[in-house]
Amino acid sequence: MKLEDFIGNQPIVQLMRSGHLPPAGLFTGLDGIGKKTLALTLAALANCTDSSGQDLCGTCPSCLKAAAGCHPDIRIFEPQKGSLKIKTMRELNREVRFRPFEGRFRFFIIDQAETMTEEAANAILKTIEEPPESSRVILITAFPYQLLPTIRSRCQIFPFHPLSQKEILAYLRDKDSVGDQEMIAAFSEGSIGRALQLDLEETLESRNLMLELLSSWCAHQSFKAIYRKCEQAPLKTELKNRERVRRYLDLLQVLGEDLYFMHVDTPHRVTNRDRIEELGQLSRSLELNWIRSFLYHVGQSKWEVNHYVNPLMCFETLWIMSRNEMPNA
Repeated sequence: MKLEDFIGNQPIVQLMRSGHLPPAGLFTGLDGIGKKTLALTLAALANCTDSSGQDLCGTCPSCLKAAAGCHPDIRIFEPQKGSLKIKTMRELNREVRFRPFEGRFRFFIIDQAETMTEEAANAILKTIEEPPESSRVILITAFPYQLLPTIRSRCQIFPFHPLSQKEILAYLRDKDSVGDQEMIAAFSEGSIGRALQLDLEETLESRNLMLELLSSWCAHQSFKAIYRKCEQAPLKTELKNRERVRRYLDLLQVLGEDLYFMHVDTPHRVTNRDRIEELGQLSRSLELNWIRSFLYHVGQSKWEVNHYVNPLMCFETLWIMSRNEMPNA
C-alpha cells in the first residue's frame, strides 16, 4: 500500500514520510488498524529504488518483491502455537548482524510482540537497544503493557488511534463492501480489519443479549438473575472463552457509551441506532454518575481479561461492582 492510500493516523504517516525511522519502533493500537500494513509499507519504501523517498513507486523490482512477500531484506516474525519463543528471537539476533542482501535496510517486524515469552523478550534487549545501522526493528502489538518494561523503554513508541466511523464507511464504500455499511462501520470500533471481518448478524445477536442483560440488571439489580443467565446457553459456554468475553465487554462498553450520549442529549453519536428508543428510555432511568461508573468497571474488566484473569470471573465481577454503586443498592 502506498502511503498516499493509507487511511487514518496521518500524523504518524507524515512523520514516517519525512524519513523519521528509529532503529527500534513500537507500533501500538487496536488490531486491524493498519500497524502491520504501515510497517511493511515503510520497509518497502526504505528499499524502493525508483521513489523520491516520499512514497513507493510500486513498480521497481524491490517494490514487486515486497508486495509479493518475498523481499530478502524484509522479515516478519509471528507467534507459533500462541507465542514467540526464544528460538525465534535468537534467529532474529543472528540475522540482524548481516548487511542487506540487495536493499538499503534490513527490516525485522515482530508481529503480536506481546506474545513473546520472558526469555524471548530478554534475548532481544541488546538488539533493539543497539541494532546495526543498516537494520530496523519494528514491534507490533495491541497490548503494549503486556510487554516487558525493558522492551518498551528501548523503543520509540508510535500509538495508532482508532479510525473514525466516517473514514471506515468511506473505505467500505470504496471497496463496495456488502451488507449494511453504516452499521458495520458503527460496530467496527475504529478498526478496518474488524469492519472487514465483522459478522453483522452475529454481532447484533450478541448485542441484543448484552442489552437484555443490562436492561434486566438496571431494572432489578439482582445478581442472582445475572448468574442464572450466565448459567444458561449460550453464555454458559461462551463466558469461559476469553475472546468471547472480550467481545461481550466491548459491546457493553458501546451500550454504556450510548446511554451516556442519550443522557447528555447527543443522540447523533449513538452507535446502536436501531435500538435508540429503548436506549433513551433506559438512560432516563439511570443517573449519569452510575453510567460513568459502569463504563469504568467495564474498562477494569477488559483490563483484567487482557491480563489473564479468569474471564467468567471478570464478567461476573463487573455486575457485582455495578450493584454496589446502584442508587438504591
